[in-house]
Amino acid sequence: MSDRTPVPDPDLQPASDDPAPVVARTPQPEPSPETSPVPAPAVAPETAPATLPATIPPAQPPTTTTVRKTSERPRRILTRGRIIAAVVLLAIIAITVRLLRGTPLSVEVAQVTRGPLQVTVDADAVTRVRSRFTITAPVAGLVSRITYSEGDSVNAGDVVAVIAPPPTDPTARGVAQAALRAAEAARSNASANLARATTSLAQAERDAARTRTLAAAGALANRDVEMAQLQVDGRRSDVAAARAQVNSADAEFAQARASLLSTTGSSQATTTVRTPAAGRILLIPERSERVVTPGTPLVEVGDPSSLEIAADVLSSDAASIRPGQSVTLRGWGGAPLYGSVRRVEPSARKRISALGVEEQRLSVIIDLTTHPAALGDGYRLESSIVVWQAPRVLTVPASALFRNDERWQLYALQDGRAHLRDVNIGHTGSGSAEVLSGVGERDTVIVFPSEALRDGTRVRARSR
Repeated sequence: MSDRTPVPDPDLQPASDDPAPVVARTPQPEPSPETSPVPAPAVAPETAPATLPATIPPAQPPTTTTVRKTSERPRRILTRGRIIAAVVLLAIIAITVRLLRGTPLSVEVAQVTRGPLQVTVDADAVTRVRSRFTITAPVAGLVSRITYSEGDSVNAGDVVAVIAPPPTDPTARGVAQAALRAAEAARSNASANLARATTSLAQAERDAARTRTLAAAGALANRDVEMAQLQVDGRRSDVAAARAQVNSADAEFAQARASLLSTTGSSQATTTVRTPAAGRILLIPERSERVVTPGTPLVEVGDPSSLEIAADVLSSDAASIRPGQSVTLRGWGGAPLYGSVRRVEPSARKRISALGVEEQRLSVIIDLTTHPAALGDGYRLESSIVVWQAPRVLTVPASALFRNDERWQLYALQDGRAHLRDVNIGHTGSGSAEVLSGVGERDTVIVFPSEALRDGTRVRARSR
C-alpha cells in the first residue's frame, strides 16, 4: 500500500456548524434541478494502472460541492420565514392599534344658518265651484234621456230634463178608466140637480111676485106673502147646494182624468225640470232614461270661473289658522298658486284616516289670488297655510334634533369629534327649526345621528 493520504481542499470544506464527516458519508438524495451537483470528473475504471492501490477512495471534490449547496437551502428558507413572520407581526400590531383608537364614524353634517323661517299647516285641498246647484227630480216618474253634456252652457230657466209618469200595468189602467167614468157620471148628476134647483128657484120667485101683488090689492093676507118669500129662500139654498155638488164632481172628474193620463203616459202629464241660474253643466250622474224617485239628482250646474279651495285640516291645526293668512297651493299640475284664508268652518266632522285612526277634521275655505284657465272643479291640490313667519332667525335642520326626556339635543362637530349639546327650540317648520340657544351661527351639526353616535365619538364628515 502507498503512504500518500488525500489532503482535502480548504475551499471545499463545509461550514463549521455542519460536521463534514457526517455530511460526506450520508447517502445523497435524488438531485433536484436546484441542487444538481456539478458533474464530477470521470472515475477511473477498474482497469486503472497497477501502480495505484485499490483502497484509495474516489476523488472528493464532487461530494464536497454537493454538501455545500444542500446546506445553503435551509438557511435561505429560514431567513425568508423570519421576514414573513416579522411583516405579519407588524400588520397585527397596526390593526390592533387602529382598533384601539377606533375608526372614525362617517356622518352627514350641516351648518347652523340665519335666514327666513315659515311655520305652515299642510293639508290636502280640492277646488269647488262657489255657487253650485244640484237639480233633483221633483216627482217620481220616467225621466227622459238628458241631451246636455258636461261643460255645456245653460241659462236660467232652460229645460234640462223632462219627467213622464212611470209606466203602469193594464190592471191599474183599467181601474183609472173606471174611476174616470164614475166621476163623469157624478158630474152629470150634479149638473142635473143644479138645473132642477135653478128652475125651482125661478118658479118660487114668480109665485112670490104674484102673492105680493094680490096682497097689495087686499086679496091675500100678509102671511101668504111671507110664505112665498120663504119658498124663494129655500129654493136659493137648493141652488147653492147643487152648485157646490157640481164643483165637487168636476174636481173628482179632473182627478180621475189625471190619474188615467198618468197611467197612459200622455204628454199632458209630463213635468219639466229647469235650471235655477245661468252657468255650465258640471256633472250629470246618469244620462240615460230611467225611473226616478223624488229627490234623485239629475244635473249639477255652476259657474267654473268662480272657484274656491277647501282644505281638509285637523281640528288641532285649525286652532292656529285665522282669516287673511297667506296660502301656497301646489301639486295641481301647474305653477304654484297663491291665495288667502277666507273662512274657517266652525264645525268639525269625524273621519277615519287611511291607518284606521279616528280624526276630527274641518274645512278651511281659501280664495285664489289668480284663477288659471286650466284649473277646474274638483281638482286636488296641496295647501300650505302660513301660520307664523320671521325674516331672519337662527335655524338648524330639523333632522339634527332629537328628544332626550324633556330636552332637545343635537350633536355638534368640533375637532373631528361629536359633542352632545342641549338646545332650546322655538318654532319648527319647512324642515328647519328655530334655535334660541345652544349653538351659534356657522356651527356644524350632525344630521340624522345614528344610534352608534356618542358624546366624544371620532367622526368623519361627508357631504350631503
